[in-house]
Amino acid sequence: MSKSGLIPLWTDSDVDRFYSYFVDRANDKIFQMLSAAGEKYIGVARKSGSYKDHTGNLRSSVGYMVFKDGECVAENFEKSSNGTDKQTGVTKARRLAKKIALEVGTGWVLVLTAGMEYAARVEALGYDVAASGIIKSEEYLRETSKNLFDKLAKRGY
Repeated sequence: MSKSGLIPLWTDSDVDRFYSYFVDRANDKIFQMLSAAGEKYIGVARKSGSYKDHTGNLRSSVGYMVFKDGECVAENFEKSSNGTDKQTGVTKARRLAKKIALEVGTGWVLVLTAGMEYAARVEALGYDVAASGIIKSEEYLRETSKNLFDKLAKRGY
């Protein structure tokens, strides 16, 4: 019996185990959400790109990486089927995503890329390089997050 007359229902190791279980479940859900948002982005951005990609680099630089505490845990880059080079786009996009993740540091990070240095210029000329994909990805994250928090609220969390 404890000094206060109360008997603990759980040991410290039980509490640690419960905590670890719920943290792991939360991390799994965050990973799933960020990966799915990345897939939404590339699903739109790769297909709807309204520009002519001569080298294949711009379309090849469209992808994403998910990081947890600075470590890449998922990515999706694909060389374009058209063009003369293609690999440069993938390389530059990965480099850019890693640089951004390094600047953010800890926690979860989703980096959506159109990694060629001229991507913004092409977008400014009225071509859809990444904008539609970003919008779709943001919509997905907002909707999924809202649904998740609504479910948690219903359960009293």
